[in-house]
Amino acid sequence: MKRFAFLCISFILLMGLVQVASPGYTAQANPQKGANSSGTDGDTQLTGPSVASSTPKLFWYERTFGVTEVPYLADTTHIFDPEGITLDSSGNLWVAETLGGRVLKYDPEGTFLMSIGTAGRAWLADNTHISLPIDVGVDGDGNIWVVDQNSHRVVKYDADGDYLIRLGITWEAGADNAHFSNPRGIAFDSSGYIYVSDSWNHRVQVFDSTGFYSTTIGVTGVAGTDDDHFNYPGHIAIDVDGNLYVADQANHRVQIFDNNHNYVATMGVTGVPGYGNDYFNIPMGVAVDATQIYVSDSTHRVKIFNRTTRVLLETLGSGGSDDYQFDWPQDVAVDTAGNLYVADSLNHRVQKFNHPLLIKVGTFGTTRVPYLTDSYHYDIPSGVAVDKDGNIGIVEDDQRGHRFVQLDPDGTPQFTIGEPGIRLADDAHLANPRNLTYDLNGNIYIADEWNNRIQIFTGNGVYSNTLGTGWGTGPYQFKNPDSVAVDSSGNIYVADTVNQRIQIYDSTLTYSATLGETGVPGSDDYHFNDPEDVEVDTDGNIYVVDTFNNRVQKYDNNRVWQMTVDGFWGANAIAVDSKGNIYVASFWTNRVDVFQTNGAYMTTIGGSFGSQVDQFRHPTGVAVDADGNVYIADKDNQRIQKYAPGSLQFLPVVARSTP
Repeated sequence: MKRFAFLCISFILLMGLVQVASPGYTAQANPQKGANSSGTDGDTQLTGPSVASSTPKLFWYERTFGVTEVPYLADTTHIFDPEGITLDSSGNLWVAETLGGRVLKYDPEGTFLMSIGTAGRAWLADNTHISLPIDVGVDGDGNIWVVDQNSHRVVKYDADGDYLIRLGITWEAGADNAHFSNPRGIAFDSSGYIYVSDSWNHRVQVFDSTGFYSTTIGVTGVAGTDDDHFNYPGHIAIDVDGNLYVADQANHRVQIFDNNHNYVATMGVTGVPGYGNDYFNIPMGVAVDATQIYVSDSTHRVKIFNRTTRVLLETLGSGGSDDYQFDWPQDVAVDTAGNLYVADSLNHRVQKFNHPLLIKVGTFGTTRVPYLTDSYHYDIPSGVAVDKDGNIGIVEDDQRGHRFVQLDPDGTPQFTIGEPGIRLADDAHLANPRNLTYDLNGNIYIADEWNNRIQIFTGNGVYSNTLGTGWGTGPYQFKNPDSVAVDSSGNIYVADTVNQRIQIYDSTLTYSATLGETGVPGSDDYHFNDPEDVEVDTDGNIYVVDTFNNRVQKYDNNRVWQMTVDGFWGANAIAVDSKGNIYVASFWTNRVDVFQTNGAYMTTIGGSFGSQVDQFRHPTGVAVDADGNVYIADKDNQRIQKYAPGSLQFLPVVARSTP
């Protein structure tokens, strides 16, 4: 029997601030600061996970920057990260456009024929949407099978692209025979049996032609180096005799099994990466025809072997973007005429080479251009900031956009930094920029996560400087810095996330101090567990979003702990306004919660999953301008939502219950 508890909300409206007990949140202040009943400076504790009767609405939707659910200008002459390819019986090429969320079909000459899925909708996985298509196969009846890695499923469509059945449970990883965990590749034998490499379960699952489980090759959930085990198997292939070839990625080998699933042979040296004739370095794709075996690996090459002797015949490619060069060739396929196709993933193309001379005869996609876009569309906008003049800065991350866009206060684009969808390490590019800030002079600071650095630009987008020397634990090194803040004196604060610390530098970029303990996660007041954002208020107080500890920590300008606000689920971004009010964005609860400077709950913006007004799909950034307007990076809705402060109203909320 459920017991309902209701909280009578009393509030004090004073100088525009409202203090309301918050369901689910606890604010605890440093007792050395003194305790009092007013909650302005003392040991304040607010709890109530099982109670709520209404929530004050203090912010009102004003406008959207970006186009909801549309990350870029999709077409079919661009292919965003092709990682799986196959050929059907008519010689048509099927491409798993992994980061694009589509499967694309082209005829042998490169003419587009059809697609399945919707471009850029990575958070959707239903009958018509594909989250992360990592491979595609076509069975003997012409049905299309798509391996949707993110959602842990394999989906079957008919020749027209209409949904038929699904293997696995959508968004549910598991290790029994009804589940997958990050499936990676698919192949079919002449009897119609379906083979799926279930990468994180270290196995290949076999199903009959109707989708019923048949058997397992490998040992479920156990990585190993002997002939009965795999270590993150990737793409797979089956030859005309029914032999199975498995790209055993982390073992740096290709394993071969006969049509009874008995071990036959190993190509490569188990557990030893290398560049010589007998070595692979993370083999990714494998294909086989009547006479040859083709293997692509992380050395940006395709190695070609005799199928009978398994002796190396030829090596194709080197690193780069010119003809006959590759950038992470994720998969290979060969047609009945012996023409070779290479999924050249980070060059965003498929290259075709003829047989037997391996002369390049075609390109599917546009080299180094994953998609077309403009400054009104945002591909996974993860961070937002506002400068002193009201200009809005946006960064795009999550393996996708790799770009900074600045808008004027009315939303008119001013300039961009980076190249859409291209991650590089020079000063003109970004690689997974996670968050950003402006200083009082309008200079831009970008947490360039995958490049392990902070990039600094002038207010008009001209490169100025770099803070950080790469991956590491030293005072000038970072491990995936997720955020950056700058105080009124020009001191720089970096959320060095994987190092479990906040690094502090003066305005000359000289190291000053560390908050937290390098490389040591913890839950006391001077340790963090995945600090994903940092902010500094006008008094120099430091705020840290301690994500895996589900809390926000506040320190004074001497780095002495002052207060904890906890009870979050997936908190990953923070802003503080000129009054000291605190805004916390939470990824999993799709909301931004607002607190007074002492941690007392005020209100919530959002709170439900969706694309309508007052709904979010995984907010990952928040900023407040000088007028108190709130900007929220609504990541998977591909937009920035702006809210304006307004008059106080109370909206009804369904009361929470406890057993």
